[in-house]
Amino acid sequence: MPKLVELLPKLLKSLTIRFDRSPISTVESLSEFNRTRAAYIAQTSMFGYLKTRMGTSFTKFFEDEVFSRAIRAASAKLFVSCLGDVTTFAAGLCSDGAAPDETRALAEHCFARGFALTLVDLEAEFVPADAEAEFAARAALTDWHHAAQSFNAFAGSERDIVRFAPVVDEFKALDREIVSNSIRFRWRDVREQLRRRIDAQGICADWRQRSGTALER
Repeated sequence: MPKLVELLPKLLKSLTIRFDRSPISTVESLSEFNRTRAAYIAQTSMFGYLKTRMGTSFTKFFEDEVFSRAIRAASAKLFVSCLGDVTTFAAGLCSDGAAPDETRALAEHCFARGFALTLVDLEAEFVPADAEAEFAARAALTDWHHAAQSFNAFAGSERDIVRFAPVVDEFKALDREIVSNSIRFRWRDVREQLRRRIDAQGICADWRQRSGTALER
């Protein structure tokens, strides 16, 4: 079986990043947290589901070039969904004392940064072209002061892991509940880390200081 880093080179590099416990107090550190956790959740959830569904045949499927391309495409799409969810939750944690437009702009920047950095090495055909526009539409409709007060911010990835997985529809219908519960469980630690480590005031201050300048991508 080819190494997974050969299937998703940029996404899987995130698995080797050491998960520190330092405060998240800048826009850059928030963006980095969001993108690495989104990549981790997407990878472990998608590959875990496929391995469970395929059983002892998973090696054969992963060696097949057509199927490995399908996995790359599915994982990239799920990463985008995960990034949108965790970015929405994280920005919601920063919303106290900030105007909704300010929080929305912060969220859109973090999403764009994570999207650009993580998918840069992936084949262009697998990168969703409308991802930023779709997140901007989501951000425009989000009630930011309540975005981090429930599990609703993560509904997208719970839905999309089954939606995007290269599995026949019959199995998707059978697996939907257990797979959605699995990714919901994986997000629990990410939410707890964010709540413990985030310095919302520091992030907002950093954003206000830099938001008047051109943002690097």
